[in-house]
Amino acid sequence: MRLQVYLARSGYGSRRKCEDLIRQGKVRVDGFVAKLGTKVSDEPNVTVDGKLVLKTDKKIYVMLNKPKGYLTSREDTRGRKTVFDLLTNMDEAVKKTLFNVGRLDFDTSGLLLFTNDGAFAQELAHPKHDVDKTYVAKVRGIINRAAIARLRKGLKVFIKFGHKLSKYRTRPAQVKLKNKGQTYSIVEITISEGKKRQVRQMLKSVGFPVMSLKRIRIANLDLGRLEEGRWRYLTKFDMSQLGFKNNIN
Repeated sequence: MRLQVYLARSGYGSRRKCEDLIRQGKVRVDGFVAKLGTKVSDEPNVTVDGKLVLKTDKKIYVMLNKPKGYLTSREDTRGRKTVFDLLTNMDEAVKKTLFNVGRLDFDTSGLLLFTNDGAFAQELAHPKHDVDKTYVAKVRGIINRAAIARLRKGLKVFIKFGHKLSKYRTRPAQVKLKNKGQTYSIVEITISEGKKRQVRQMLKSVGFPVMSLKRIRIANLDLGRLEEGRWRYLTKFDMSQLGFKNNIN
């Protein structure tokens, strides 16, 4: 694991902030000043400003019903609200160890997970594991069968990779028309990947731009009765809905 990732997961801020700590020479590994790119073992001897970085043994799993208008980040240089601001009434020492599993856009709401378990996060977030994520989108216009067929088949969209906009062909999606009004449609869409703003780009590409977007489910875990802006710890049943059985301490 890269040192900046280890520090971020130990509660020392965003990866960028942790990279700055390393550049400033404040971080040592086994007594030696660390450099960017340093990799650490599972139980490294790491200090920041001379203080030992403590590893948290207890695995924590949290779900949040994110409102729109919150940044999926620990902090923001522009002073915007972040999802970590919503983790209220949580022990600060525990909160510092958590990181978000995947992301939701600033203007997207719904289910977001947090943990300090790197293996769990990798299993859920890595594209190769094909974990389904289900969204409900309100789109402008009355979506037609041809558009739904294109979404189900997979289509080419423009996705931002870093600072570069590139064409990308999406995998087939599961799509259901849930409701419609005179000027809008409500669509449920399930994808097994998660490129940046992918659902929005998919719907825009078939001519039906998104008015609002909410993630309602990851694998078989849904929001249930969790109110917007609230969080709770995952139960053993919740973990089983995600495909995990033995992670809860």
